[in-house]
Amino acid sequence: MMKKLKVMALLALTAAVLQPHLAAADERLQVIREKWTPGTPMLTEFLTLYPCHSEELPCGQLPPPEVQKVSFKGALQGDAKRGEKIALDVRWGNCIACHSLPGHTGGTVGPSLADYASRAPSLDYTYQRIWDTRVFNPDAHMPLFGTNSVLTEDEILDVMVFIHQH
Repeated sequence: MMKKLKVMALLALTAAVLQPHLAAADERLQVIREKWTPGTPMLTEFLTLYPCHSEELPCGQLPPPEVQKVSFKGALQGDAKRGEKIALDVRWGNCIACHSLPGHTGGTVGPSLADYASRAPSLDYTYQRIWDTRVFNPDAHMPLFGTNSVLTEDEILDVMVFIHQH
């Protein structure tokens, strides 16, 4: 019990210490997104956004972000061609690693999305699945594209237009 309390206190302290750095990282991320073209090699300065690469260190034991419940609003608008590029690019969305996609055979870890449009899922469902799938499955292995700012809202909409088109 005492060990658990010490670990929790250490995690809280680490989170408090890292908070200003995380806010600064969000600002740096925006600058890097403006300079980096997805699909090209990552900028080395992008790696500075990750203060810890080891699960052995206290910063590597921080809890995951809180689950984010979001809602889709408005009409589905975006660029299907860009969505396809995002979904196929290993350095961008990389959806193809786990899913087959419209017109493309891919991984089998996740369900096939090749016929996604014919299943007629709601836009709200699709948006939530991409933004933070833990709302539906807390143990899902899918990246938290919205919650962790892996993709912007516009990029998520582009992917949605791509997988929802007939």
